[in-house]
Amino acid sequence: MHKAAEYLMVPLLSALALLAPAPLLATASASDLGAQAYVQGRLALSNANLDVAAKRFEDAMKAGQQDELLQRRALEVAMLAGDQRTAFRLAPALNQAAIAQSDASSLSSNALVAMTAMAAAASQQQWRAYDAARAGLVEPPRGASATPVIGTILDAYGEAARGQWDRALNLLQGDGMTGVAISYLQEHRAHILGMAGRWPQAADAYAALVASEGASVPRLRIAAAAAGLKAGRADQAYRDKAIAVLGGGSADDPVLQQARRLLAAKPSQDGSQLGGLVQKPTEGIALLFMRLAVDLGRDRAATAAMSFARLATFLASDMPETWLVAADTLARQEHPDLALSALGNIPAGEPYAELIASRKAGILTAKERWAEAKALLSPLVATQDAKRENWVRLGDLERREGNFTASAASLERAIALVPEGRTAELAQYRFMRGAALEQGGDWAAAEADLRLAVQLQPDNPVYLNYLGYSLLDRRLKLDEAKDWIAKAYALAPDNGAIIDSMGWAAFVTGDYAEAVRLLEMARAAEPADPAVADHLGDALWKAGRKIEARHAWAAAAGLEPGAKMAAKLAKKRDFGLDVALAEQR
Repeated sequence: MHKAAEYLMVPLLSALALLAPAPLLATASASDLGAQAYVQGRLALSNANLDVAAKRFEDAMKAGQQDELLQRRALEVAMLAGDQRTAFRLAPALNQAAIAQSDASSLSSNALVAMTAMAAAASQQQWRAYDAARAGLVEPPRGASATPVIGTILDAYGEAARGQWDRALNLLQGDGMTGVAISYLQEHRAHILGMAGRWPQAADAYAALVASEGASVPRLRIAAAAAGLKAGRADQAYRDKAIAVLGGGSADDPVLQQARRLLAAKPSQDGSQLGGLVQKPTEGIALLFMRLAVDLGRDRAATAAMSFARLATFLASDMPETWLVAADTLARQEHPDLALSALGNIPAGEPYAELIASRKAGILTAKERWAEAKALLSPLVATQDAKRENWVRLGDLERREGNFTASAASLERAIALVPEGRTAELAQYRFMRGAALEQGGDWAAAEADLRLAVQLQPDNPVYLNYLGYSLLDRRLKLDEAKDWIAKAYALAPDNGAIIDSMGWAAFVTGDYAEAVRLLEMARAAEPADPAVADHLGDALWKAGRKIEARHAWAAAAGLEPGAKMAAKLAKKRDFGLDVALAEQR
């Protein structure tokens, strides 16, 4: 089992290619009114105006457009917006239509719709409808590149819903499977053993998961403890193991801390108060969907990730983890208000209060809503036992808003709290502090931090590149600077920022043809970065390609650079690079 942020196995990714969003509807096929509503809906969706998009798609369908692709688009909007009623209304009919067509092409793109229809049936405890909807979920045959695990787990929960425990558990044996696939099945087997009340077996299954790959997943550790306490009613050895497993894991995790407090307050309890156990099939299915959302989000399958995150919340709205995953997914998709709304569904008290505040602060910081974010973070660092993670969040916020001195001070507080032996964490905080000092103009102090970060993690391309470029930009120790950047490039040859540094190194040392070649590569890799376009313009100018240079600077100006860069770009466009550089001196 991977930890929570790494939930799904690689062999399933080829199967999950089925979950790509439906193709866009190319033309309207009904009345002019319906076509107009559809176009308006598409425009609203592109602008993230979900309420308007949903209304326009609904208007298009009412006007006579019953096109399948329109309905799928409306389903996508409903899932993104968290509109359970509309999603559960649309999915069953779409799934039935795909099943009726009975051809591979329609079913191959129907997996997400089928699972939404299954979720709709499960939410109403309609298990015959659940089984019928399952026919719309077709997975690739088992082979080297795919393992049909998702449907198997969903089948097992259907059997569990009828009390057919042995059938459910037999489905999850995973005979012949290896690697992550078998551990994935084993997690849900542990959940179903607990649902069946087979506590010794459940305790053993959870304990094995924690001992192997699930040690950093609080829910699994708590479930292992709860199952062990229940098994301990008949065997003291299980109780002793339960207490031991709950004592492990992060000392700072608020969920684990609360479970430990509950056990300390009532040492004789049977584990029911600890939480973590799956009580009913819909909760197990929600955990499955939550993990799919996490993995697909990491794989940048944004539409499918958000749909699964929403399905998890539909099925287990009282499970805080589902809302946390939904909020993270929405934030990554640039829907900050929806992400904040998702976090608002988590109970405000312990153990989630601090976690919610820090997550909200991160979302607000990313959207440059400094005052709101700082109002959330300031109380978290005002206590004597303030966590280093919150000092880091505050330091990052202060750096982003341009308060570099305060940022360095906050990061210094975090550095002082890093436990001995946490090399990677210390390197990260030193790097962040060095970046804040460098941006604030204190190069001497910044260089010391950046060099220490590189010393602690000599194979981190980001640290190597930042140190090298900082030296290069100051025209200091050019040979060393180029060496750091070259090492970063060897470690991450596809990183656009590092390619930009390679190009800028060629520019600084006078190799303008090579600079243009590299910076054109960097521009292709980082098309939205104004600094890269600016660098390309400079290189083109020095290479004698002055018309192209002005086009590059114009492109950079259109990418919303800061005021200082915008002024420099305007001078370069109007007067050329040489005049602009002379004025800087």
